[in-house]
Amino acid sequence: MNTNETTGTDCAPWCTNEDARGRTDHTCIGDNSDCIELTAALDYLTLDDDGVESSFCFITPVQEADRRPGVSMTWEVGHHPEFRPRLTPEEARRIAAELVATADLVDGRR
Repeated sequence: MNTNETTGTDCAPWCTNEDARGRTDHTCIGDNSDCIELTAALDYLTLDDDGVESSFCFITPVQEADRRPGVSMTWEVGHHPEFRPRLTPEEARRIAAELVATADLVDGRR
């Protein structure tokens, strides 16, 4: 387990943020998930001269100083600013379950 040298706080077991160890703001960040292309979002975008604008999402474990660990979702659609909600683990599980249930409904699996 990594320990923050300044605060003496232990990093989360999943922390890969080397900068967290020597800082007083001590933010643990884990590895990002694979980038998830959001092709449905492309229906709402105007194409640039270069072609399709990027649209993606990825998930990252995070724990800021004096806060409980959580799940960060980074969403970027085209050249619009990122949307980065922070979720509790339970909120992330509920959203994941709802996404699966709705996808199954759309695909006729339910």
